[in-house]
Amino acid sequence: MKFVAFVAWSIALFASGGVPAFAQAAAPPSTGNVSSVVVLMRHGVRTPTKPAELAPYARQPWPKLVVQPGYLTPHGAALVQQLGAYYRKTYGAALRQPQGGNGCPAADSVSIWADVDERTVATGQALADGFARNCGVSVRHAAGDTDPLFDPPGVSKVDAALSLASLQGAVGNDPSALTQAYRTQFSVLDEILGCTRATACKSLSAVPSSIDSKGDGRLASLSGGIDLAAGAAENLLLEYTDGAPAPGWGRLDTNSLIAAVQLHVVAKQLEHNRYAARAHASNVMAHVLQQLLHPPATVSFIVGHDTQLEELSSLLGISWLVRGDAMNDTPPGSGLAFEVHAPAPPFAQPYVDVYFVAQSLDDMRAGRGANPQRVPVYVPGCPSLGCPLETFANVVNAAIDPAFVQP
Repeated sequence: MKFVAFVAWSIALFASGGVPAFAQAAAPPSTGNVSSVVVLMRHGVRTPTKPAELAPYARQPWPKLVVQPGYLTPHGAALVQQLGAYYRKTYGAALRQPQGGNGCPAADSVSIWADVDERTVATGQALADGFARNCGVSVRHAAGDTDPLFDPPGVSKVDAALSLASLQGAVGNDPSALTQAYRTQFSVLDEILGCTRATACKSLSAVPSSIDSKGDGRLASLSGGIDLAAGAAENLLLEYTDGAPAPGWGRLDTNSLIAAVQLHVVAKQLEHNRYAARAHASNVMAHVLQQLLHPPATVSFIVGHDTQLEELSSLLGISWLVRGDAMNDTPPGSGLAFEVHAPAPPFAQPYVDVYFVAQSLDDMRAGRGANPQRVPVYVPGCPSLGCPLETFANVVNAAIDPAFVQP
């Protein structure tokens, strides 16, 4: 409950400045001045974390890794640098730049916090290089093996029975029905992997799916066919966006990749359902809100994983679609940008715009990610795409569970 009180106190600070009450109106103009922004993003293109796990389900050996398992690739780092330059161009006007528009931003105007993994820390550094190279922008992260922002201790308090019920109910207590519901996508994936006939490899569509309680903090999770298919689709996406010369053994193109990626999206949407998201993402969303209310810097980056983006989708009930990708996909480098704008008609108080930013799959593959797509995201509970800061804070406060928030 302490965080709820903190949010109420923070909102009162804005109100004390004589800001009139908000009257419901249309979406704000896109020209409203950005006073601060928080970007919660996924790391860049990495290598598979468990390269041997899917070997039995492919007719040919998976490609050799260019770096250690789970590490940011050189191609991925270059793409993130392009993202950094894009964000500098987008939000540069809001920065205090003592050396002019192309100089280094003020030391306290940019903040980058990364999870402890190599791929997230390296992504943060590539982001800093693209945003303001040689300007001393530091990438900070926790000192231990885990960061409570991304792996909150409160997850251990989950109601395992309720978590299991949430996942069981989402699939009618029959996870095997997923294979039939997504038969087309499974067939596409089997074709790419080369396991459609009597071969030495196993067809993923023939592997039963099941539910267990082996997720973080006893959260329910999927296993078997749908989980393996999600992993295979993700590995193919990583290979494709890393610019491999013949991804999927030459059997993968944009359309077949989008079809396969849908298996990853649905599996993660089911696992990161509303209950799981409240348990695992209330902490990071609470800290995003805190930074919107009291910005530690003009531009703040939080570099995590696709997990955080997927969980916020469930937690807030939001969705997105960028051209050339599956709906609600979270490709490498993608992120949610929460912009706080100074009051501008029709709003009489600061308001929040939310955008999903992602480089297209084909642009990542070609290494030309300088102009990512930026699509608006509607937050349910807000009166329009633009959301008064007070209203946004109330929506977030209602969505999170304070029991899982660490100050």
